[in-house]
Amino acid sequence: MATAKAFGQTGGRGVNFRGSPASDSGNLVADVHRSAESGYVVVVVLLMILFCLLLPALGIVYFETLKIQKKAERSEARIEKLLKDLEKKDKQ
Repeated sequence: MATAKAFGQTGGRGVNFRGSPASDSGNLVADVHRSAESGYVVVVVLLMILFCLLLPALGIVYFETLKIQKKAERSEARIEKLLKDLEKKDKQ
């Protein structure tokens, strides 16, 4: 009688240690598989967003570095020219 009462309360499904209905191992594997796929999708989407945000920023930094390098080379050439002019004046 008690067994029939417990069986009727759980709807014919087995009960695990915590009192929640036991699930099929097939469904459990499918649920884990789906959650792993969704995790991969989330990671891929986040990496794409990160790549799309970092690529322009890295490009900007690269081109700014090139501009600063060219400016430094021009300044260095101008300073060398001024030094040569001063040396010529000192020799005269």
